[in-house]
Amino acid sequence: MFELNVNCFNQSSIIAYLRGAAITVAVVCVAALTALWLVERPAQAVLAEAAATEMPSDGSTPTPPVPSPTPPASSTPPPTASPSATPCDTPSADTLVPDRDVPPHVVQPGETLTIIAAQYDTSAQELAALNGMVDPDLLYVGERIELPAKARVEETTTPQPNPTTHPADTTPHPDFGTPDEMLKGRWIDVDLSEQHLTAYEASSLVRTMLVSTGLPQTPTPVGQFRIWIKLRYDDMAGEDYYIEDVPFVMYFHEGYGLHGVTWHGNFGHPMSHGCVHLPTAEAEWLYGWAEVGTLVIVHE
Repeated sequence: MFELNVNCFNQSSIIAYLRGAAITVAVVCVAALTALWLVERPAQAVLAEAAATEMPSDGSTPTPPVPSPTPPASSTPPPTASPSATPCDTPSADTLVPDRDVPPHVVQPGETLTIIAAQYDTSAQELAALNGMVDPDLLYVGERIELPAKARVEETTTPQPNPTTHPADTTPHPDFGTPDEMLKGRWIDVDLSEQHLTAYEASSLVRTMLVSTGLPQTPTPVGQFRIWIKLRYDDMAGEDYYIEDVPFVMYFHEGYGLHGVTWHGNFGHPMSHGCVHLPTAEAEWLYGWAEVGTLVIVHE
C-alpha cells in the first residue's frame, strides 16, 4: 500500500514538472514571436510604402536610380577674369618721343607747365616725364621744353590759342614814347635812384609810391618799354626761387614786370631779381589804372 502511494506521488511530480516546462517554453516562444513581429512590422510597412510610391502607374518594374558620375578633377585651373586696366598718369612710351624736327617750346613769362601742355594738346605729366623734371612747377623764363612728337603734330592741326603765350620781347620795345604821348596819355616813370614809381596822366602827376627794384646782381633793365600783358595772379620762378600767386602782374619787358608783393615790406630799397615790387594795395590800383600798351620808362 505504501509502495503504491510512492509511485503515484512520483508520477504526479513528473507530470507537474513537464507541464511547467511546457508552459515556460510556450511563454518564451510567444515572447520571441511577438518581439520578431514588432521588429519586422515597421520595416515591412516602410518598404511597402516606398514600393507603392515608386511603382509606375503602368505597372512596369521601376528602374533604380543611377547616380550621376562625378566629373574628374581637372589639372588645369579654371580661367579667372583678369582685372581691367586702370588708367594712370604715367605717360605711355609712344607719347614720350620728342620731335627733333621743330625747335622746342621756350618758356615765356607767366607760363606754367599746364599752360604749355594745353597749347600742344598734351599733359603736364607727359612734358615733365619727357624733360626729366624733378619739380614740374619750377620753370624759368627762356627754358626750352621738349615736346612729344604726337603733341607737336596735333599742335599744327589744332592750335590752342592762349592769351598768356604772346612772344616776349628780347630787346627793349622800339616803339618809344613820343613827347606828344607823354603830354596827352598815361605813362609810368620808375626812378631807380629814388626807388619811386610815379603814374602820370599827360604831364600831371596822378600817384607816386615807394617801390623795390632789382638788386645790384639782378638789376632792373633801363629803357623805354610798354606793358605787354596783365595777369591778376601769376606764378614766378627762377634759379633760386619759386613763388605762387603773385598778385597784379604787369610784364613790361621779357620776364620783368610791375607786381605786388606779400613777402616783404622793405620798399624804398632794392630787393628784387629785376622786377619792380609794389605794395599790394598800390599794385592793385596801378593794375586797374594802366592798360596793355602803357608806356613804362625806367631810368637811374
